[in-house]
Amino acid sequence: MKMRYTLIIVACLMLASSGLAGQYEYTVGLYGGLSKLTGDNSRHFPFQKSFGAEFQYRLTDQWRLHFDLSRHVQNDDTLNNVILSLGDGGENTSVRFASTRLGVVADRRLWVKDYNWRFSAGLGGGLMVWRVLDPLNGGKLQVPGVNNQTVDFAASELFVSAQVSAQYAVSEHWSLNWRLRGDYLTGLGAEFSDDVNTSRGRKLGTFMFSVGYSFSPAPTSWVSEENWSATPADMPAVSVHETADSDGDGVPDESDRCEGTPKGTEVDRFGCARDSDGDGVRDEVDDCPGTEFRARGKVDIHGCPIDSDFDGIPDYRDQCPNNPVGAAVDDTGCPTDSDGDGVPDGLDDCPHTLVGVEVDPNGCIDLSMLAEPMVLNIRYVPGSFEIDPQNKERIKKLAVLLNFVPAVRLEINGYTDNIGTAIDNRELSLKRANRVRDYLVANGVARDRIKVFGRGETNFVASNETAGGRAKNRRIEIIFYQ
Repeated sequence: MKMRYTLIIVACLMLASSGLAGQYEYTVGLYGGLSKLTGDNSRHFPFQKSFGAEFQYRLTDQWRLHFDLSRHVQNDDTLNNVILSLGDGGENTSVRFASTRLGVVADRRLWVKDYNWRFSAGLGGGLMVWRVLDPLNGGKLQVPGVNNQTVDFAASELFVSAQVSAQYAVSEHWSLNWRLRGDYLTGLGAEFSDDVNTSRGRKLGTFMFSVGYSFSPAPTSWVSEENWSATPADMPAVSVHETADSDGDGVPDESDRCEGTPKGTEVDRFGCARDSDGDGVRDEVDDCPGTEFRARGKVDIHGCPIDSDFDGIPDYRDQCPNNPVGAAVDDTGCPTDSDGDGVPDGLDDCPHTLVGVEVDPNGCIDLSMLAEPMVLNIRYVPGSFEIDPQNKERIKKLAVLLNFVPAVRLEINGYTDNIGTAIDNRELSLKRANRVRDYLVANGVARDRIKVFGRGETNFVASNETAGGRAKNRRIEIIFYQ
């Protein structure tokens, strides 16, 4: 127990000595995850839950230091040999590996997909205080020591570590972090016999998820800022070595993290170009200062939000980013279509088309269908004159169009095959033509615009020797004229 409190104190001292207070951006977070101990020749440890706290601070834009204090408990499950165990498992295990881990990793950024995503990898090490317990009585197991004496199976052991991580910035301060880490116990601090060292588990793998909060304390006053605000007469006398400033940005070379800054560039206390809105474009060439957090990573070389489809809505707010140029859009960047014809406002040459009327690519009524007769091959039940559902829909759409162009008149001609007598077929074809007229009238077309004829078994378009040919001959032809 004393060792655990000692680790916490050591962690706090490491953070304080690293200059977190008032100098660097740093992050605090809590995490939970799954860990697994491997390398034990006689026992099987499944993935089991772990938890901890982490601290990190930024050395540069590329490098960060991660400090981690965590707790891991591993129960042997050799008999069941399961992959994952989230319960206590004390009743089914023969040994329990319990550890408290204090680690530090130097983490380098590898790739930034955009402002929100950051991928990195790092190496490090630390101290792990661990013990192997008997879960029934809570006592430590005994094993042979380095001189074959009996010792507790426990140690305060140094380890080396490697990790890869991904970070997603939810807001300016909050982030979500995924991390995959592997630790290897080096044996430094463990005094066991060679047989024990060879057979015990020495690899601890952990997958964790954490929520972090990042912040940058207000900078304390520093010499460069005071010097910039002072007049030459007020400036203190300093040696050449103290004022060496190769790029002339006001930050001495020994403190300058961005050497070679172009002359005249406004810099921060580290000698790096100022970028107040964090969009990656330094302030003196940023035409759009104060860019929103959501737009970071989606700006052009001038620091202004990109608008790929030129609709006036920047990409970071555009829910429809690939609109045709010239289309009118709403506040979300999606096209508006006042008449619902499928052609966006701004590109619609006929913006008040009636709903349901088919239009051409310019949003105007497509009258080309009236240039030729319309043929309806209605699937009649033998001797019937009722219209099938599919052709009813075609006639309904035709009625909408005819109501929009009242000057167009039409002639409906009914035809049959050669089955039956000529007189009966002529009467049947007239009934079928009248049925089409009645359906048009029911959908708003004036009756006096329509002429109806029963043509019977005439003007065959296919052979009556086959069922397919007869079906083509049983038809309605509608001719349009003015």
